[in-house]
Amino acid sequence: MRTHGILQVSRAPLPHLESYRRLLLEAPSTKRCPVLLLGHALVSLRSGWDPAPALTELDRRDAAAVLAEGYPGGCVFHTSCLAPFGSSFPGLAAAAPGLQLLSRTEIVEVAVDEAPLAGDPLLALVPVARAADVPVAVGWTGMAGSPHDVVAVSAVLRSWEDRFGATLVGLGHASLELSVAAPPWEPTECLPIAAEHYAFCDDTYRGNPGTLRDYANLLRGSTRWSFWWG
Repeated sequence: MRTHGILQVSRAPLPHLESYRRLLLEAPSTKRCPVLLLGHALVSLRSGWDPAPALTELDRRDAAAVLAEGYPGGCVFHTSCLAPFGSSFPGLAAAAPGLQLLSRTEIVEVAVDEAPLAGDPLLALVPVARAADVPVAVGWTGMAGSPHDVVAVSAVLRSWEDRFGATLVGLGHASLELSVAAPPWEPTECLPIAAEHYAFCDDTYRGNPGTLRDYANLLRGSTRWSFWWG
């Protein structure tokens, strides 16, 4: 491993996921969380970034307020693209009822299954206890141009981690890859999550033409959520 700011980064691409699995399982106690660096991810990390103030602010940032602020005030594609909610953010989706039945090991296994090995990612160790805090800890700038700062990004990831067992598995130059241990299944569950995705990263929504209902159908049972900016 080599040092890059506060990160420890592997010198060669990750050949398998055994070390990732072990490090992720241990992260709550070791306070060192693994993440896969995709493509040119390192260029999106702020040089000389001091994470302490941002991590303190993260504890006060409310994910519902972040998403309500990012939700569009009107329809930008066609008259029904925000159906059934229109221009009003519907609020956070309810937590997945099945999440409480999953062990830490089961959540980690979903992360391992969804971890993107294609493209020869590097393994990074970040001095945080949970994957949701990785972007703010490393000063990630991949969402530049969006209405959200990096504290807001991690606040939403924390909320998804708490409600759906979502784990940040891949960090790219302008992309995030999440595993989802307890994905939604019913349309009534998928729809408000689709609205959250749009409020979080409208660039991703633009890549899936149609209405929120159409996008919600793509989320049904999906154990991988992908976001990209730019």
